[in-house]
Parts: sequence; structure tokens; C-alpha cells
Amino acid sequence: MRYFRNFILHLKNFVNDLRTILKGNIGVLFITWLLLNFGHSVVMRFNGIYFSALGASDLILGFMGALTFGMMALLQIPGGYLADAYGRRKMIVIFTTVMAFSTLIFAVAPSWQWIILGLIISNVALLYQPALFSIMMDSLPENRRAEGFAITNISMIPAIFGPIIGGFLIYRYGVVPGMRVGYFALFALSLVSAIIRFKLKETMKVKKEHRKRFLESFKVLGKIKSRAKGLLIVNMLLSSAGGMIGYFIVKYSYTYTSPLIYGIAMGLITIIVVVVGIPVGKKADILGKEKFFTLGIFLAALSIFIFIIPSTIALFTYAILTGSAQAIMQPSSNGLIADYVGIENRGRYTGVFLFLSYIAAMIFSAIGGYVYHIEPAVLFILSGALYLMAGAVAIFVFIKFK
Repeated sequence: MRYFRNFILHLKNFVNDLRTILKGNIGVLFITWLLLNFGHSVVMRFNGIYFSALGASDLILGFMGALTFGMMALLQIPGGYLADAYGRRKMIVIFTTVMAFSTLIFAVAPSWQWIILGLIISNVALLYQPALFSIMMDSLPENRRAEGFAITNISMIPAIFGPIIGGFLIYRYGVVPGMRVGYFALFALSLVSAIIRFKLKETMKVKKEHRKRFLESFKVLGKIKSRAKGLLIVNMLLSSAGGMIGYFIVKYSYTYTSPLIYGIAMGLITIIVVVVGIPVGKKADILGKEKFFTLGIFLAALSIFIFIIPSTIALFTYAILTGSAQAIMQPSSNGLIADYVGIENRGRYTGVFLFLSYIAAMIFSAIGGYVYHIEPAVLFILSGALYLMAGAVAIFVFIKFK
């Protein structure tokens, strides 16, 4: 009976937390994330084999990754500037719509060259990323940011089933037909999300003088804490480690397992992120986000080293560790940005933060395609080593700049 009462009490507290966090802008975004996370999860984990089926070689896959990250990098500074100069809401609504229509190119692409066009347009749409991150930080309660970011991960629940459905579509219809069905579904969900985002409310008063500062975006680095600068370096290393293996996770897995089994493993990652993320987010706010962020980095490194083993057991172990790492790192990292950077500089800082991260990912993605072509295992060893380096730098930054 006591356990039942405790369960009811925890359930009530959880519902109250949801009511506190998921209101206003966060509530609107949450609904769209439910739709978008599901749609993207159906296709994104399988892009490596889809693009290969359309004629892309390993080197071209590396180039695609480099192009993606390069464009994302170049657009972050103007994106951060526009978020502060013209408002978060306008940016999010316009470019969510552009993103929706870009998915049609992926759905009908007859060859990998068309995928390049789709990547260019979809990445232009990511101009809204700094605005999205900024409106989230602006809208969350100051003392519950890590928990708030973790609670928003509940929107990933539909993504548990997405990779399984994607794997089934490929298993049933083949790589190209199955992925086309998935991308048409993503288009429909993205369009609905764009319409819903018209409900967002602006979180800052736009001042005309902000519009004169485009070329001064990097000057925000002189206005922020040393820890915020250190966080930039750590995230560049993390982006390098993740960027170089992006399209090759599925390609490597495809050599020893089926798309359906792979999809189930990817769904497991999402389950762990959702289940572990909320309690971890609460603990991170209380015990220190820096500790949890650093722990997540080392778990990510371990997951990559285990992934090298070509077996289903290793694949699922990788999924468990990766899900745990993401559940720990994501809310902590986002919460740290909000803690370290004031509201008036968040758009610019986020733009610079993402710019530098994507530049690093671009360089290592190009290298990754070449390395994978020579020896796949070496690629994952290099990625794991970069994660370890990021963890070491994080420890140094958080201890030195207390």
C-alpha cells in the first residue's frame, strides 16, 4: 500500500512538472516535436544506405556530410543575428515551412545528385536553429532548465517506433521505395508542424539597433564567461567525433544485420533518452550540470569503441550506452548555455556555438568518408578518441573556471 501511495505521489508530481514546463511556447513546440521527431526517425537513421542506393560512394557520402555541416555552419551566424534582430517567432515559422517542402526532393530524388540539392535547401532552412534554441531558453523557468530540456524529450516517444517502421519499410519494399514512402510521410508531418508554429509568441522585444550588429556576432565571445568559451571547445570536439561517423553507422551495421534489427536498436536509444532524461535532468539541476555533461561524454566514447565489434549484441550495447549518454548530455548542455549566457546574447552565442561545431563536423565528415573507404574500424576508433579528448577538456574547463 505504501508503494502504491508513493507511486501516486510521484505521478502527481510528474503531472505538475509537465503542467509547469509544457505551457505557452514550450507547449506549442512540444506538439510539433511529437510530429517531427516521428517523421524524421522513420528516415534519418537510414539515409546512409538510401543515398548509397541512389549511387553515392563512400567518398561522396563523406562529401554530403561535409556539405551539410558546412552549410549549417555558414548559416548559424546569420541565423543567430536574425533571431536577435528580427525575433525568434518569425524565423521559426518561415523556415519550418521551407524545411517541410525540402523533404519532397528527398522523396522523389532519382539520383544522389538530387539529394545534394535537397541537402542545400534543407540546410538553408536551418537558419531558424538559433531562434529555436533561444526561444526555448527564454521560455523555460530559470531554476528548472535542465529538467525542462529533459521533459521536452518526452516528445521523442513517437521516435521509438520510427526507426522500426523505417526498417520494416526497407525490409518489405526495398531501400529506395521504402525510403520514398518515409519521406512523403515526413513532408506531411512537417507541413502540419509549420502551421502549428504560427501559435508561437515572441519572447523578446526586437530593437532596431540590433540590426546593425551582424558583423559583430563573434564579439559576443568577449561578453561571456570563460566556462561558456570552454563549452564551445568541448562541443567542437563532440561535433567532430559525431560528424565523422554520421552516415556510416547504418552502413557498417548493414554489413552484419538487417534493417529491421538496426531499426529496433535505434528505437531503443530513444526509449532510454526519454526514460532516463527526466530524472537525470532533475538531478543535474540539483547536483551540477557539469558533472552529468562530462559523464555523458565518456559514456559516448565507450559506446563507439563497443560499436566496432560486428555483432548484434555489440549493436544493442552501443544503443544502450548511446541512449544513456544522450539522456545525460543533452539537457545538461542546453541548461549550461542558458546558465552561462544572458538572454540578450543567447541568439548570437548559439549562432557562434553552432557555427564552430558545424565547421568541426564538416572537416571531420570529409575525413570520415575517406577513412571508412580504407578501413571502417579505424574511423570508429578515431571517433572514440575524439570523445575521450572532449571529456578530458571538459574536466579541465569545469575545474579551472569554477
